[in-house]
Amino acid sequence: MANIDKKLLKRLKLLYVEDDTSVRTELSSLLSNFFENVYIANDGQEALDIYTKKQEDIDIIVADINMPRLTGIQMLEKIRVFDKDVPVIFTTAYSDTEFLIDAIKLRVFEYIIKPIDIRLLMKSLAELSTIIYQEFLLKQQNKELKKYKDTIYNNNIVIRTNKNMKITFVNDLFCEITGFDKKDLIGEELSAIKHKDSDPIIYEKIYSSVNTNKQWKGQLKNLTKDGSYYIADTTIISTLNDAAEVTGALVIQKDETKEAIKRRDVQSSLIKDKSEIFKKSKESSAELLYTINTLKDEIAQVKKELQQTKHDKDRYIYSIEKFTLENKKLKTELKHYKNDANLVEEKSTNTIKLAKENADLKVEVKRLNIKLESINEIHKKELLQQKVNHEIELDDLEQELNILKDKLEGASNVESVSQKLAYWKEKAKNESKKLEKIEREIINYGDKNMMKRLFGGK
Repeated sequence: MANIDKKLLKRLKLLYVEDDTSVRTELSSLLSNFFENVYIANDGQEALDIYTKKQEDIDIIVADINMPRLTGIQMLEKIRVFDKDVPVIFTTAYSDTEFLIDAIKLRVFEYIIKPIDIRLLMKSLAELSTIIYQEFLLKQQNKELKKYKDTIYNNNIVIRTNKNMKITFVNDLFCEITGFDKKDLIGEELSAIKHKDSDPIIYEKIYSSVNTNKQWKGQLKNLTKDGSYYIADTTIISTLNDAAEVTGALVIQKDETKEAIKRRDVQSSLIKDKSEIFKKSKESSAELLYTINTLKDEIAQVKKELQQTKHDKDRYIYSIEKFTLENKKLKTELKHYKNDANLVEEKSTNTIKLAKENADLKVEVKRLNIKLESINEIHKKELLQQKVNHEIELDDLEQELNILKDKLEGASNVESVSQKLAYWKEKAKNESKKLEKIEREIINYGDKNMMKRLFGGK
């Protein structure tokens, strides 16, 4: 019973019906530990009497089927006449199919075979308590939603449309403010109440928002029946079905006509007052205008002279500071040259000496480059000659090897021929090693350009 929410069970009241005294006493004692109150009945008739009197105070019925006076099935049939919803759990010592069918018809929540498995019973009761609590929460939420709905409908203009934006409902406040009867507008498009001053694009945006399940908020100017208008702060949302498909729109409006008129009147008054003040100030200031302009000209001239004076002052100060700094710099340089006359002479001598050494080094580098080119040319010729010689030797060896192979095919002494063949192979191998050694030496002494000309490649 670890998963049982005892708090949910403790909120409920139970009617327990059992004709077996020992079973009734034992189980009712256990159930009392979990439920707020447990009513006990000895048979179906007594249970029916108790439930008739205490219907509002009983949340669940647990009853045996086989009982005197009224069976559990008969008791529930009579209860279902005036209460279609109370959940019932049947307990019985039989698993008769007829009982099971009757229980299903009477919408029994659970059917438990005796001897009763307490864990199974408590699990079923826990499931029931959760369902009952969720139904309670749902009812509470529905009550709150109804309150909100009533508040909105009583204090705001409410219009409903279908998915084609045809008006399907208007509330009494709408009729009171606009003068329209409900029958005047039902079936008309929402835009039928648009005032001529309203931009048609606004309603295109509204229709688009509804079709895409987006909220639209703004202020609308709508017609009244007498051709006048009302101004309303408007919120429009889409209505959906269980498949989340748009079925229409809900329009909620707050009449702001009086406030808008007040704001307009205030603005008009302000504009009028400003106009009068402007006229009076214009008349009174005409005499002062010339004096003010004259003073402005004088002030401008004084500012100009002051600016020129300040500019001249800054220029003089800058010149003085510049000459002072140059004087100090010249004095410092003069002192430096006097103290370092010997150093200047020494630097001049070193410069001449370094120039001469540099010229000698350039000549030596040029001579070494010429010598390196000569060595490279000699090595190139030697390499080519040795390469040609070795290629000739390799061709001779290959010819001799082919001759030996031909002789080997007709020779009678196989062992002698094999020894000769091994000797020539070894000689060819040694010559190949000599050639590789010469190539490595050439690579070590030659530069990249020479290698490229000899062997090709990158």
